[in-house]
Amino acid sequence: MGLFGKKHHPKLLKTERMSYSDLFFILRLSRGNLALQPIFIVASVELGNSTTKSIISATDVNSGKTYILDKAVRMTREALAHDSAFCHTITMVDLSEESIADLVCKTLQESASASGVTIPDLHFVVRSSGVTAGFSSIDEMQGVIKALAKGCMLAGVTPRKMISPMTVNDIPSELRKFSRMEKTYFDGAVTSNEAPAGESLVANEMEGELVSAGLKGAAKWLDVDFRNPVLSVDFGTTLAGRVTDDQLPYSCVSGSFCGLAGAIPDAFISHVVSEKYPSVLDCPEYKLKGKVKKDVVTGYADDVMRHLRIEKIRTGTLFGGSPVNVNAARKDGVTLIGVDAGDNLSDLPKIAEIGKELHREESLCYVMAVIDEVSARVVEELVGITKEEGLLLPHTKIGITGRAGITGKKPELILEKLSKMFDRKMDKEVIFVDDALARGAAVLGRCMHQFGSPGNPIGGTQGSGCIAGKRIKRQKGKEYKG
Repeated sequence: MGLFGKKHHPKLLKTERMSYSDLFFILRLSRGNLALQPIFIVASVELGNSTTKSIISATDVNSGKTYILDKAVRMTREALAHDSAFCHTITMVDLSEESIADLVCKTLQESASASGVTIPDLHFVVRSSGVTAGFSSIDEMQGVIKALAKGCMLAGVTPRKMISPMTVNDIPSELRKFSRMEKTYFDGAVTSNEAPAGESLVANEMEGELVSAGLKGAAKWLDVDFRNPVLSVDFGTTLAGRVTDDQLPYSCVSGSFCGLAGAIPDAFISHVVSEKYPSVLDCPEYKLKGKVKKDVVTGYADDVMRHLRIEKIRTGTLFGGSPVNVNAARKDGVTLIGVDAGDNLSDLPKIAEIGKELHREESLCYVMAVIDEVSARVVEELVGITKEEGLLLPHTKIGITGRAGITGKKPELILEKLSKMFDRKMDKEVIFVDDALARGAAVLGRCMHQFGSPGNPIGGTQGSGCIAGKRIKRQKGKEYKG
């Protein structure tokens, strides 16, 4: 039972794949005509610490809703480089430009084939990465982005499909009439979020932007107005996300997350599975037999939490393996909040020993139960810090994505803890979404091509209408006073 004597019912959106031909048929039936449908096809290519994904999405430009056509997932350790490595994952998988490009090429081609489209059918491709280990500065991230581009081109993607169109003539002919590029232009704001000016604050800045955008797009399917102000968190292997305010026409980023997320449970099971570069994804399926003893789960979760540092980042250039720019954040008025294990990953081996002991003394069911509890506590502490720092507004919505935040019993546990923190049931104020980063790639593509949907806006603030008019005034140099 949850807080207030009622069970929590998480608003959870999971990816449901469909072929391009099926989607085309569904949209034609829903509109009652056989006209060519304005479908915008985007590929999101992501190099993660544990997995490398290529997700093909199709957005109905009229309604603004995005559909997932296919998702190809490969383990990043398949890109292990034996020479010329320039970075590595958190689990020390060495990566080179060639090994990254080869894996990306195969993954992209696999997803395109399974979705029923060809590489030339893609209208846009967005590249992102959470691999920041081995970097001493934020600028070194460009090497990974370059390798991702090389892989996309090996798969057959033309360079112009990886950059923002400069004029309406750069947009595919069948989609030009749906673009508002002749009235407004892409000025860097995505879903009316204005990125911090100047230097990047964290190495995975783009991930935070895409995740926030993806959660906003996904919320359309959950019947939640997830527009600014929001708190967005991605619990992939590494942590990413943002906190925004409610300014118009563009909100400002007031908080940014970085450090460890799924890397914590990955360490916890590292002596449970036999893989050299382990991940929770390698764990065998299990069936819960009877109830787990709550005191055992609580005790082991306490042990793990003692090795975690969840705090406002005040000094240093690395936190949780991720390069950070504290001075730039302070200058921009952005609070950096991170998760680390000891001092820059130093306590991950100790967390691994705790997992080994639990598995030996109990079972895999207990291992998974502790992982769920720890993940929920991490979310609780991150939200708690943003609250203490005064970054949360009365109507801030919370969005969570990534395997370490939405799988197992984590959504229910998170809602229980947040409901207790805010002293109200949070089921309608928190959303959980699969693949928000890929959904964000589709949204970014729409923003770059100016495919707005005024009748179903994704930007602006909760309860407000479309901000297109305010954007135009701003871009024409007329100060908006709202």
